[in-house]
Amino acid sequence: MVHKTTHRILLVDDDPNCLDAIDQILRREGYETFPISESLSVVKVITENDIDLAVLDFNMPDMNGLQVLYEIRKRYLRLPVILVTAEPSSELRLASIKAGVYSLLTKPLNIPNFKQVVAKALQSPRMETVKVRRQLVFTRWIGWIKHK
Repeated sequence: MVHKTTHRILLVDDDPNCLDAIDQILRREGYETFPISESLSVVKVITENDIDLAVLDFNMPDMNGLQVLYEIRKRYLRLPVILVTAEPSSELRLASIKAGVYSLLTKPLNIPNFKQVVAKALQSPRMETVKVRRQLVFTRWIGWIKHK
């Protein structure tokens, strides 16, 4: 399924095979993806590429997925985030809810369910805020060009 509006999705996983598999699934769906294997550059990638959704692995060597989410939330309160883990626990589920994760998914991923969660996250009220922000930036940019 190719989407009329290409959404930009950040993928963060230190496992290259998992990262590549998720990347291929989402690109086949028509999304533009930004796969990275380390979590320290997440905020930079979001800022430079106007990301619409982040998919984060929980178990990362430098920062876990919740720590990455807290870094994202410092600047991007409305960005939907999907957290993926191979080892779900009730503590992680509770912490994810408190941190504002859109969805917590378990590896191995159920592909049809994963695609559905991604599509719903991109239609969430949080995305409306992202779209408004993007339109505002574009309008300001056009205004700046006209005044030059």
